[in-house]
Amino acid sequence: MELESEIVQDKVIEEIDVFLFDMPEEYSLGHCVAQDMRMSAGIAIHFKQVFGRVGELMDQRPDVGTVAYLQQNDRYIYYLITKERSNKKPTYDSITAAIKKLRDFIVKHDVKKLAIPRIGCGLDGLNWSRVRGIIENEFQNIGCTIKVCHFTQNKTKESESLQVKHPTAVKLHKNIKDIRKREFEKLNIILYSRTTTLPIYWDQHFQSVNEKYCFKSEYYRDYQKDREVGQCLYYNTIEACIFVIITNENTSDHFSYQNLEKGLIKIKMLIEKDQWHPTFIIHTMRNRLFEYLINQKIVSLICSAFLDLTPCVILEIESSN
Repeated sequence: MELESEIVQDKVIEEIDVFLFDMPEEYSLGHCVAQDMRMSAGIAIHFKQVFGRVGELMDQRPDVGTVAYLQQNDRYIYYLITKERSNKKPTYDSITAAIKKLRDFIVKHDVKKLAIPRIGCGLDGLNWSRVRGIIENEFQNIGCTIKVCHFTQNKTKESESLQVKHPTAVKLHKNIKDIRKREFEKLNIILYSRTTTLPIYWDQHFQSVNEKYCFKSEYYRDYQKDREVGQCLYYNTIEACIFVIITNENTSDHFSYQNLEKGLIKIKMLIEKDQWHPTFIIHTMRNRLFEYLINQKIVSLICSAFLDLTPCVILEIESSN
């Protein structure tokens, strides 16, 4: 089915009145996101809900002005990184750099049909005429038809996407010992182990949790055999559930968001039948081996994984000292 265009056929871009996610599957898709991959507003929420695999995107470690992507059979889903944080705005320089990188991927992947919204021009506030000019300039003679889908065709879908509630994230400057739970509530504490083999992974965050909830002996017992990345170890106390997600094979490896995501999915399966509005406690990572936005990405990933548990709260402990 050929979609009706508002402009002549020899142009690079055709603007159409079709909701982006109603496009035929032979069209690859693209949109703009922040480097922290929060995707908590606008059409980005649809991308997160439909395609998931946020950890896989994060593990590509794209910088501002580059593009991350997912492949779904012969279809590609492109994420243009136009700003560092979700609460900031892109610049024309950053979106131009991302569009150039998108063009390179389109050529590399031999994509002939691409559908996008008015990238950078919704909540991000850039001028569409100017951004469209950049796209037309960079995509001349590429051989890819670009459909720009107006995000106003289906008001119900637009309204629903803008009203999706995410978990509340709160940063606290407290020791784990000072966190108080609500009556009848169990706290859910998430720790990250960055090795699958002996010697057993243990750091100051593990120690601070153990001083209050005493799970060390069970944890050490479980580590007497090799573990698998993405595995989630579970310890249940009277006041708290302690989850240890194994994110890496070796501590020298980059922190794996894909493995963290696998563990988060297992946590959700363990708790969703027992807790309706759960509270999660995580620790701020302080390791120079990791990239600058690691903590923002971890919170974003937890928000994505626990989206259907909302309302829930994520408490990020700034310091365990």
